[in-house]
Amino acid sequence: MKIVIASSKNWFYIKSGIESRNDVKLVSKQEELSLEFLTEFNPELIFFPHWNWIVPEEIHSRFTCIVFHTAPLPYGRGGSPIQNLILNNFTDSPVCALKMTSKVDSGPIYSKKNVSLDGPLHIIFERINTVVNKLIEELIEELPVPVDQSGEIHNFERLTETDNELTGEYEINDLYNKIRMLDSPDYPKAFVQIDNYKIEFSNAEVLDEEISADCTFKKLEDS
Repeated sequence: MKIVIASSKNWFYIKSGIESRNDVKLVSKQEELSLEFLTEFNPELIFFPHWNWIVPEEIHSRFTCIVFHTAPLPYGRGGSPIQNLILNNFTDSPVCALKMTSKVDSGPIYSKKNVSLDGPLHIIFERINTVVNKLIEELIEELPVPVDQSGEIHNFERLTETDNELTGEYEINDLYNKIRMLDSPDYPKAFVQIDNYKIEFSNAEVLDEEISADCTFKKLEDS
């Protein structure tokens, strides 16, 4: 089967026999996912484990595009779903494989599998990578009829780097969550700013009502 896998983040990688059994094209840049390329290659399925850009309707209306979203849809449509789920005290979540439509994260769901949201973000992404690989294999083998989302819709706002700053007072667990939910090479880390230094945190642990974490001091460019 001819398939395209479009992923713009380093956390996703193929870790199964997908490439050995299929004609696979991997793309990671917006300009690579052109209508000209897709028309020439003519894939049966296009998978989007993580894609930073809106896909033109001329593509998702012509090809079967399947996007992966970690949230109990329709709760959790929108940006920064993992971080927003952690901030809302979710301990696990389904990874949904859904049909891409013109309305973000609103398409019918082909399949889903649950993952734990415990630990730092890079470990959560490793779990999601395993699940996405398994879902891709299963959907290549048999593509079911997708089922419309049902339930109350709740949209998340995409978090920005400004939201990563640690300000005010936190309970220990809330502070731990703020650090761990950003602890991945693909994401700017939680930080505090003191005078002309930005102090970033990673590898956080809760130990006897205290948090232990690695700190990186970065001098601000205009200082």
